[in-house]
Amino acid sequence: MENELLKQILAKLNEIDDIKTGLKEMNNRLNQVESDISEIKQDTFGMKEEIKEFKLEQQIMKQDITEMKQDITETKQDITKMKQDITEMKQEQHQIKLAVLETNERTKGIAAKQDEHEQLIHLLGMRSLKQEAELNRIK
Repeated sequence: MENELLKQILAKLNEIDDIKTGLKEMNNRLNQVESDISEIKQDTFGMKEEIKEFKLEQQIMKQDITEMKQDITETKQDITKMKQDITEMKQEQHQIKLAVLETNERTKGIAAKQDEHEQLIHLLGMRSLKQEAELNRIK
């Protein structure tokens, strides 16, 4: 019976050793899991920092896009104003062209009248000379 009791005690001790070994393995695994969790936390912290940087860059890009949109709007307004100016200049150019043509016609008319007047003055001058010559002859 003592023998049997000793065998049972040894069996229980072996079981306890097996449990201790299992606990050590579980403890090692737990340490590994804790290490993995720590690495995941560090990675997560790093990713959070990167996300903050991305958000900041995104905000800067949004501001840049807003500024570019304003510049484009101003440029479009400038182009519209330039188109209006060009249209006005074309209209003014057309009016100037008409005025030049009208002035040209008037100038031609004046030149024609001036030629007529010169011919009349020449004729009148000739008549005056004839009349003076006749008066001189009569005297």
